[in-house]
Amino acid sequence: MPFVLCDEVIDMRHTHLGVYGIVKCDNKILLIKKVEGPYMGLLDLPGGGLEFGETPEQTLIREMQEETGLDVTNYKLSFCDSLCFYHNATNDKTTVELHHIGIFYEITVDSLLDVKSEPDGLDSGGALWFDLAGGDREMLAPFAKMAMERHNL
Repeated sequence: MPFVLCDEVIDMRHTHLGVYGIVKCDNKILLIKKVEGPYMGLLDLPGGGLEFGETPEQTLIREMQEETGLDVTNYKLSFCDSLCFYHNATNDKTTVELHHIGIFYEITVDSLLDVKSEPDGLDSGGALWFDLAGGDREMLAPFAKMAMERHNL
């Protein structure tokens, strides 16, 4: 499991603010395969951290293009939330306490569009349409689960 609640000594604390897109169509939701970070090996919402000077909307548009290949134009703010957890850094034995804050946008698409299935060279191993009726929800990262619960998916 890539993240754990534990009684270990905390070596570092980190706050991460990210912007994430919720794209659903035909009983599917658009997710990415995480290949880096605390959610490595799980499926997560496309999105990521704000770059200096960006608005949340600019971050959403950039991250969606980088990770999924989609050009986002029709979106609205859905909710903001956060969670705290401990995880072991992948490059060493450091225990990190992470405060992960998310700004979530609903993105409207009319059909299941082709998405970028190849890695983005950063933390995405490619995008995919996850079947809400039959997909393995144990493979979902916490923010993906949170978004599905908020939207009754």
